[in-house]
Amino acid sequence: MDMREYEAVCFQIISFAGTAKSCFLEAIECAKQKQDYENLLKEGNQAFQEASKAHHRALSMEANRELPVGLLLVHAETILCSAETIRDLSVTIIELINQ
Repeated sequence: MDMREYEAVCFQIISFAGTAKSCFLEAIECAKQKQDYENLLKEGNQAFQEASKAHHRALSMEANRELPVGLLLVHAETILCSAETIRDLSVTIIELINQ
């Protein structure tokens, strides 16, 4: 694997996870304003799934020693973990808002 492929996988994780995170946060804001938030949650979940797929590819490459573990991959994983936390919390926050 060359550096371009490494960067492409990392940036896929970063891009999709960042999109997911933004969708989940926007869904919370919409719920606060009593606006529709369902589509944002759906879009966020789809983006999160794409980020997870890219992450699985990265893990496979790393296991096959095709992908170096560098700062860019660590950064991508941090954003993915952050998106996962916000996804989980957004469901609870929206439930509380709707009570």
